[in-house]
Amino acid sequence: MAYIKTVKYEESQGAVREAYDRVYKIRGSVPNVMAVNAARPHIMTSIESHSRIIMQTESGLTPAERQMIATVVSAVNECVY
Repeated sequence: MAYIKTVKYEESQGAVREAYDRVYKIRGSVPNVMAVNAARPHIMTSIESHSRIIMQTESGLTPAERQMIATVVSAVNECVY
């Protein structure tokens, strides 16, 4: 398995801290999929924005259905988180 260095919240500063704070304010945590992009905070923020649009804008699916789809896709892709 590949290893990607992440920056812990407590050790973050500058643009990384600001990006972590934005994500934490919205989600209540910083998911690993975002933390692996800590070296490029603008990408982390973009991923969070994209995820929020997919999961929270009107689409005809309930939040539970959207989460179920995300879970199935992660399982099919053998995602470990």
